[in-house]
Amino acid sequence: MVTRTRLDATDCRASAPRRLFMTGLLLFVIAGLGASTAAAQRPVRIYDPFYRDETARRTFFDRYAFTGEISYRPAGLLQSDGLRTPGADPLGLSFRFDYQFATRFDLSVLMDAAGNTSGRTLSINWIALKYYRTVEVTDYALRLAVDPSSDGRSGFPQMDFAFLYTTLMTPDLSTDFAVGLRRVRIGYHQLVPTDPLPPPDPDDPIVSAQPADLEVLRSRARGWEMHMMMSYNIHFDPAGSNLFVTFLGEGGKYDLVEWTSSTEITSEDADRSVLDYQGGILWVRSGLEIERPSYQFKPFLSIPLAQWAPEAGEWPRSRLHIGVQMMLR
Repeated sequence: MVTRTRLDATDCRASAPRRLFMTGLLLFVIAGLGASTAAAQRPVRIYDPFYRDETARRTFFDRYAFTGEISYRPAGLLQSDGLRTPGADPLGLSFRFDYQFATRFDLSVLMDAAGNTSGRTLSINWIALKYYRTVEVTDYALRLAVDPSSDGRSGFPQMDFAFLYTTLMTPDLSTDFAVGLRRVRIGYHQLVPTDPLPPPDPDDPIVSAQPADLEVLRSRARGWEMHMMMSYNIHFDPAGSNLFVTFLGEGGKYDLVEWTSSTEITSEDADRSVLDYQGGILWVRSGLEIERPSYQFKPFLSIPLAQWAPEAGEWPRSRLHIGVQMMLR
């Protein structure tokens, strides 16, 4: 009788995050179907390492671990469809260094090597602090991440706070749940086609030169995002190797300001467009996680299930994302 009661309590605890996640996904779908100005995804085209395969358990055993990822990010995932951009290289490289400086605390540095026409630039995108706690068969974690780059203002341009939950549902099945809130304050730019001038008059003694067919479109976004993740892991060996299936929902609301390189930004009447931008997307991600004491090998495939775009305008559409991770620990 005692064993039956404990199993029921565990099932109740395990079902709580599932109900919360499914409710969140339903809200994302309803918001996406009902929003007339909803866009396809977040307007900030940068690599996002969080909420894809996060867990509330520490994944390395010594004081530190190093992770590298190589992936294919086709046009549309990080830039607009059909438009040439300075960062048009679809091959993505990212790195992560984790350090355990206390029993319950880890410090992580996350870097991305963005490629463009002049080569690759390695930059630190995030610095994260993670707190762990275990109660019976359930693990909890709190993670605070900040963007260390400077935008000329006080504070950090981006901050992300997440709650993570991991538990065993059966000896061969575990689940990871995450929910988080992010403040976004960042800018980016891309190359877009220009509007051509009308043909010159041959009788006109002064012929105006035709402008270039491309110009730089600069954008600045300020707002908030919400992220939710639910992952199911089917374990198939004593080391913890598993087949995982992850469902992810992302949504955000921003004040988006755009202007072109031909705009005189110092003028008070500068020709800028201001948009109340709202967007949402649902992902499914699956792959294998091969666990060994000294390393972790993880090939993965991410597919967008649903996303929403406005009736007018060319907003970026997320596409297939495939890659592999390798952790040395």
